Amino acid sequence: MANQLSVMITSIDLLFFGLTFVLVLGVGMYAGRKESSSSDYFLGGRSLPWWGIAGSLFGTNISANHLVGMLGIGFSVGFAQSHYEFGSIPAIVLLAFVFLPLFRRKKFYTLSQFLQSRFGSEAGRIYSGISLILITIQLTGALYIGARSFLPFIKDTGIQITYTELVLWIAFTSTIYTWFGGLKSVVYTDVIQTFLILASGLLLAYLSITRPEVGGIFELLAKEESRVDGLSKMNLYLPPNHPTLPWTGALSGLFLLHIFYWNTNQYVVQRTLGGKSLREARLGILVGGLLKLTVPFFSILTGVAAYQIWTSLGETSNIAPDEAFSKLVVLVVPLGYGLIGVILAGLLGAIFSSIDSMLHSAATLFTIDFYKPFQERLGKKISDTEEMNSGRIFLLVFSALVTILAILFVDPHSKKNFFIELSNQSSHFTPALLVVFLFGILNVKISSRMICITILLTPIFSFLSPLIYTDLAPKFIKQTFGDELNFLHRVFFSFHFAIVLLVFTALVQNRRRKNPDVLKEKESSLSKLKQWISLIIQYPNTKSWILFLILFFALITFRIQIPEYKIYLSISGFFLFVIYSFFITIRIKSPNQSLANLFRKRDEWLYGILLGFTFLFYLWF
Repeated sequence: MANQLSVMITSIDLLFFGLTFVLVLGVGMYAGRKESSSSDYFLGGRSLPWWGIAGSLFGTNISANHLVGMLGIGFSVGFAQSHYEFGSIPAIVLLAFVFLPLFRRKKFYTLSQFLQSRFGSEAGRIYSGISLILITIQLTGALYIGARSFLPFIKDTGIQITYTELVLWIAFTSTIYTWFGGLKSVVYTDVIQTFLILASGLLLAYLSITRPEVGGIFELLAKEESRVDGLSKMNLYLPPNHPTLPWTGALSGLFLLHIFYWNTNQYVVQRTLGGKSLREARLGILVGGLLKLTVPFFSILTGVAAYQIWTSLGETSNIAPDEAFSKLVVLVVPLGYGLIGVILAGLLGAIFSSIDSMLHSAATLFTIDFYKPFQERLGKKISDTEEMNSGRIFLLVFSALVTILAILFVDPHSKKNFFIELSNQSSHFTPALLVVFLFGILNVKISSRMICITILLTPIFSFLSPLIYTDLAPKFIKQTFGDELNFLHRVFFSFHFAIVLLVFTALVQNRRRKNPDVLKEKESSLSKLKQWISLIIQYPNTKSWILFLILFFALITFRIQIPEYKIYLSISGFFLFVIYSFFITIRIKSPNQSLANLFRKRDEWLYGILLGFTFLFYLWF
């Protein structure tokens, strides 16, 4: 492969790649040149346009882990990996209509401030601490996969560079403009990187799927459907005992991870908090969701096509999943046209767009949730300039830390699916945090101490649950779900473990006592709870979500039980959600308002179309 690469990468490729690198660095420095307050640095002055939010959400989410890792999983596992994309759309809708309006109304900088307002400062600080741990894990992975995927291209152009040196270069470059410009620099460079990611992904998908060994999209689908072993890689629903992506885990634990990632994850939600308005932020979320729906078709489907190509060449056993991207580029991209430069620029964008977002959010969490309160407890009131400087100093220290971790503790020659490994390791901490946020959204009163205990105890249960499953699970359970507990099933159990803990605590705390004052307070609390439940039931968005969940599981059940009718079910699913969203929108119409004006000002129908396309794909494949 070395000789092939050195021949293929031409001066046109290097020129395009170099110009892209300079453009990203220049825009990042220019965008943040006027940042003069902590609001500017951490939230972009709350002035971000919808297109900036859309590009940044997509760019932040689609890291090198996606561009490289998802292609590798498409090659090794199949199209079932699309659950990571399709399943995120309902969670994105939840962000737009439930979580974000509440966060923006309170003008929070960090999500831990929301927890502090509900459960006290300790709960917020624990969230921030765990978030920093999760960002450390994910950022280390981003540096690893970015350097590993870039290394074959750079090393074999004649530039002598090692994995360690490449990690240092990636970390240094992304740190520079993030340190200088804050959230605006991150967002506007993410927009550029989003275009690069889409261009490179679509280009590689086209070149792969139109190869003679594949024969086009319809021939690819036909080949997979007619496989003699019956293990089609285009099947979205793998058996419940599948070791990697069982459909039962994808529709339970993975869905919970989506809700956590898109609604309670600082470095994702932060760019929506910086929007000009709630409407502007929701429009950005909508467009970001539409872009998310393209990922299975330019990344995962390309991996399935790569499997067909290498199967016909007899090379399947020699390809590691995380190496599939670079080897596919060598195989399918024609030389002399600058196309490798386009793909490398997209890969560069995927690497930088996630790293800069995580670095910036880590600095925000540290400054707002740790440094500032610490100074206030000492009786010192810090200025905006001091807040910015402390964030910048921590950003440098944190960047150095994760760089060292990526160099010393990650094997650059690993043969594992790193995307799956990353999800697995991060998922020990997320279920309890999600439960706590949901209880906060519902405004359930629980002691701060028990909230903290639940957040810290649930990961222990999560680590022990595979052992419990192996030793205590009945035989018929293991025959159905496998001999080992899949991490997505583990997330589902951990989530309910945390719910049981907090519900039991709420019941204990609210039990009747003999004290008349306490009893009166209790009755008042029950009265408020009944009023709240009544409002929830009457609230249109709640009814929409209840219907959404009923339709979701009903259609999925029919799809799995009678797959021969999947085309009719998928089309029915699409129109059901679109029609219902139009119905919801029309119900909001005021007496003198025209339909044109209504649909221009409301976005419920647009989200209905987004959900409709999601279920079309969910039920088709």
